Amino acid sequence: MSGRKDFLSQQAPENYVAGLGRGATGFTTRSDLGPAREGPSEDQIKEALAKRAAQLGAPTPSAYGAVEKKEEEDDDERFQDPENEVGLFATGAYDRDDDEADRIYQDIDDRMDRRRKAR
Repeated sequence: MSGRKDFLSQQAPENYVAGLGRGATGFTTRSDLGPAREGPSEDQIKEALAKRAAQLGAPTPSAYGAVEKKEEEDDDERFQDPENEVGLFATGAYDRDDDEADRIYQDIDDRMDRRRKAR
């Protein structure tokens, strides 16, 4: 055998980083950094939002950035009547294939409603 020492008992070079050759790198966790700082309180947020709304001349938001919306009337009835269509397919003919497609989509909607209610 040679006069060289076993490599496990040798002194590591001074710039040696264990595992660096195979891609291992150091990482930092939250516990290393310490606790996070406290954010603004809810009152401070509301005050800042009201101040910003006043600068913009807009109504004061009711929640974090959300302005109260008036409920719009749902006009779903016009979408249910094939005779009252508007837009791209208003001039098309409504035939037996369309009836079958409507029935299939209605079956799928009913099945999805049942699944949603089962949850």
